[in-house]
Amino acid sequence: MEPGAIIAILFCVVPLLYLLFYVIRSQQVANETQRDVSDADLIKLIHDQPDQLLSPHQLASFTGITVNQARHRLTAFNTAGMLTMSYNKRGRYFYALKQAYRDPAQVSFSPDPFLTVEDLLQLFAANDNRANIQDIILATRLPLQILKRELKHFEKEGFIQQLTASSTQELEGGKMAKFYVLQEPYRSEPHRFRERAGTLDLELKQLLKKENLIV
Repeated sequence: MEPGAIIAILFCVVPLLYLLFYVIRSQQVANETQRDVSDADLIKLIHDQPDQLLSPHQLASFTGITVNQARHRLTAFNTAGMLTMSYNKRGRYFYALKQAYRDPAQVSFSPDPFLTVEDLLQLFAANDNRANIQDIILATRLPLQILKRELKHFEKEGFIQQLTASSTQELEGGKMAKFYVLQEPYRSEPHRFRERAGTLDLELKQLLKKENLIV
């Protein structure tokens, strides 16, 4: 292979590898610092700022985690499509919630460290049969990484689907809004979903344990 071709390949591959490393590290830091500031508390913290903007330096100051850890936490949210990003002349970044903050739905969730089928059905019922990842984090107080993995599994199995709004009525602050809804027949006949709850909950528990997301 010509040296020029090798350089071109490296020029493409190296940034991708760095991005993958950064995403993985962000996920690790998110797990390590949940006790310092949970994902639900982080959402509320951003919302509660006078300008609804939060920088890594501010997050570190408020919570006691390091600036580097704060960057990783905010990067994890940003990668998940939950934030918008701005920067000043000094190159310091500030983050805002992409979707409007809503007080969490009052639902009696199971004591399991993950979102069960019954939890999901109650959550949709309390949110007019639609919810975004921010709503789900706030209501359940479960970490983003657990919920992302669960929702991906539910979507793969055909129980829910993620929608991206395209009409101006669905845009929040000029930003594309993404949310989840139940698929049919589970939306109009939720008992069909409940009939599979025992098997699905066990599958999810095993899946999350295998991926070291729960113990």
